[in-house]
Amino acid sequence: MAVTAQEGARIITDAVAAAAVAREEAAGAAAGATVGKDFCSLWPKAKPLLEVASTVLVFIPGAGTIAGPVLTGLIKIGDQIFAETCKGG
Repeated sequence: MAVTAQEGARIITDAVAAAAVAREEAAGAAAGATVGKDFCSLWPKAKPLLEVASTVLVFIPGAGTIAGPVLTGLIKIGDQIFAETCKGG
């Protein structure tokens, strides 16, 4: 199954939006309805956090030594999606 950059961006933003809705429901709040609806504004905020996480994961024995590099690869995919969907790629 091939995934286009636009579909990848939608998958990511849908996941972020779903997490925001779950947090709102758990907190009983109605704020934050626009969270995760725009990949182009979301990615620059998320990428630095993911980079830190990928660096830290490497130091966790066992699964962390695999998860860190996998996350690094996913960050590269996010960069490609950003380049194609947000900068007229």
